Amino acid sequence: MASLLCDLGVAARVVRDDRVLLVQEATGPHKGMWGFPKGQVDSGESPEEASLRELKEETGHDGKVLGLAGVRTALRKDEPAVFLCYDVLVDNYVSDHSNEEIASSRWFTLTECSTVAWVSETMHQLAIDGLTSRSLMRSQAGLTQRTNPYAVYRTSKTETVSRGGA
Repeated sequence: MASLLCDLGVAARVVRDDRVLLVQEATGPHKGMWGFPKGQVDSGESPEEASLRELKEETGHDGKVLGLAGVRTALRKDEPAVFLCYDVLVDNYVSDHSNEEIASSRWFTLTECSTVAWVSETMHQLAIDGLTSRSLMRSQAGLTQRTNPYAVYRTSKTETVSRGGA
């Protein structure tokens, strides 16, 4: 079986106390726009690990993956592009954190989400979902004995998480 390389991106959707954590891009084509902490998966890390790394780098928060919030697929230059958005729980509040890529990070209410320029409509819709119904698929561990870590997300038991926290 031949393998196929693809553009694999991830994001962390963090909802706490009826607010969603967003970051403002400092550079590039989306400069000044808002979205979830996001980035590419590096060699040697899982998509879940990448979403937590990006969250830490872009906001200063440590987190724990709760489940898969959404998947976007597309073709970019005739190559597959997959974007995985994970719901993440954070235990602490970090004051405004910025770096070379991120101008600002802030918590937004549902009403405030409609007032900002978004990196993508996909992120805007996932933010609305997170602040209203917050559906996600949790990882099902132990389905198959394996020596290396892996995650399986199943649709057979999609759960709704309360809006106030995990």
